[in-house]
Amino acid sequence: MTDLSSVLHSKLPLAAWVIDIESATVPLLNCAAKKLLKGSLEDINSRQRTLCGALKKRFSLYLESHKQGHLLPFMWLFKSKEGKYFNVIGSVITLENGRKGLSLEAHPASHLLASSADGVDQDGVTSVDFLTQFTTLPVAMFDRSGTQIGSSHCFTNQFGEVKHIQELFAAAGAANHFMRRFSEHSCLSQEIRLVTKNGIRWHLIEVSLDAKTGHFYLVTQDIQEKRDHEIDVYRLNNYDALTNLPNRKLLYQQLENALFNAIKRNRQFGLLYLDLDDFKVINDHFGHRVGDELIQQVAERIKSSIPAEACLYRLGGDEFVVVMENTKSLTELERLAEMIMQNAAQTYPVAKMEMMITASIGIASYPQHANDVDNLLKNADAAMYRAKSAGHNLYRIYENDMADNINAHLTLGGGLRKGIEEEQFVLYYQPKIRLPDETVVGAEALIRWIHPELGMISPDQFIPLAEESGLILPLGEWVIRRACRQLQEWREAGHAPIRLSVNLSSRQFMQANLVSMVERVLCETGVDPQYLELELTESMLMVDAQQSIEKLHSFRKLGLTLSIDDFGTGYSSLAYLKKLPIQTLKIDRSFINDLGIDDDNDTIVKATISMANNLNLKVIAEGVESRSQVDALNGYECAEVQGYLFAKPLASTEFLSYIMQHGVSNHQMRMM
Repeated sequence: MTDLSSVLHSKLPLAAWVIDIESATVPLLNCAAKKLLKGSLEDINSRQRTLCGALKKRFSLYLESHKQGHLLPFMWLFKSKEGKYFNVIGSVITLENGRKGLSLEAHPASHLLASSADGVDQDGVTSVDFLTQFTTLPVAMFDRSGTQIGSSHCFTNQFGEVKHIQELFAAAGAANHFMRRFSEHSCLSQEIRLVTKNGIRWHLIEVSLDAKTGHFYLVTQDIQEKRDHEIDVYRLNNYDALTNLPNRKLLYQQLENALFNAIKRNRQFGLLYLDLDDFKVINDHFGHRVGDELIQQVAERIKSSIPAEACLYRLGGDEFVVVMENTKSLTELERLAEMIMQNAAQTYPVAKMEMMITASIGIASYPQHANDVDNLLKNADAAMYRAKSAGHNLYRIYENDMADNINAHLTLGGGLRKGIEEEQFVLYYQPKIRLPDETVVGAEALIRWIHPELGMISPDQFIPLAEESGLILPLGEWVIRRACRQLQEWREAGHAPIRLSVNLSSRQFMQANLVSMVERVLCETGVDPQYLELELTESMLMVDAQQSIEKLHSFRKLGLTLSIDDFGTGYSSLAYLKKLPIQTLKIDRSFINDLGIDDDNDTIVKATISMANNLNLKVIAEGVESRSQVDALNGYECAEVQGYLFAKPLASTEFLSYIMQHGVSNHQMRMM
């Protein structure tokens, strides 16, 4: 079979192309032919080059009686779009599978006439004149040393006056490398950057040697737009459009390479799987434009938090992955997670607001936690879910039982909506104890899922599911309604009224109709608002501080009591709390655990209680489990405590029995 590539290259600077008669297509043409035939063949640049029926029939009749190498017994005159005339001649060639085809070339008509009339060779002045025929094709002639002999006007317009071929190349060594390659071949094609009047641009260059003169022709085609398009397509397929971070496709490529290198060199590598906490709340409440801006800032913050050798990827939505190759131990990955969480503690200026958002992080490492890429990602994801179920702004390292939890997580997800519809949930009540007389003054309502098949399911397992799916809204409304009904049932049964607190989730707090929904429930159940307390977290309020203040004031107008839960783990300050219409602070259990053991911890708790008392805020300490903790809190004048030392969360009947055994404060009795 004829080497089509060599046939075309040998024709430069003439336009040359190949016709496959049987398929009626033009399978190959050089850059000069592309210029000449543009607009003359249908879809010449889209790999759909076709011949009209008449031309196909004419060529087919001719091929029936001619063999390979035979010249066409005729030539035809071709007029380009620029009005230049060319004589087209051709010969028979053999294509794959033994089919016959034609190799065609176009000669400027004036040159052929001049050659036949004057007998002038294609060298010297005549060669230079020959180049001037190419008004739309950038072509130049050089001698073996690289000195230019002549060029077409189009070439000069694009590149200026080029005396030596080295002046064309953007890279200093590219010209020498090119000349060395060309010395070994009579024709050459290459994509390379050239220096033009409009700057450095990518070109396809095709070079062919004139064996008679020893000179060579250089034909160029500007492919910068094609290159730009290819880059755009590559970035579209491999990079996230919002953050410009590499996406899941490149993540898998790096992980496969990291796995190969780790096996080959007996190394370790690991990854961090990040999922933003309560991001859906921000999207739902403020819109996707604000959410997108926040995602961009989060991506920049994470990039600035990780070392140069780590790579950050966005999987989509609010999920990110950080890959660290050649790690020595899990400690390196833990330090990286801590660094990311520490930097996340600062607010994000978004849409003229100061927003807070944290991330739950799962850690997995090769070979400790998986031997392949898919399981490594899956296990890091499972660790992330464990961190999310434990709270916000936490990380967890993968453990074997986490994969089972993920399966349970997916199983429970299908039954959550049904559980809400069938009211498979119940409320448990943990007593709040007043100091120093240790009498019951209230309770916290805590939801439990009594699954018909799986039994009691912890909130740690189903609350994250409810948050992700949006079912936290109907579930949260059910909790408020059930708590109010319980208060009314106790009152109708003749029990002393107590204050019952309900926790609000971030997404629930952000819903636009929350205040009106609570007001409606209070009216429907007939509960006095002073007995209902809403507990909110610091991070929840800081997402949009100004709107939070307005919503809290609306609750206060209804007569509700407001409490800050897990105080000390968020980002607010006691000075800022003066702006919030709240009545109660709950000190997080993490501060209570080391009470009496860590002097610094004691100082923080004591100072917090003292400052809160000065601000007329009641303080509740949660997680109290020892008598020594109670004694210390009594000494610091803490108002109330809550914890397993007194009682775990109790079902309704058990809670009533507890009250009967331990009594209700006289203050509560007077409120009847």
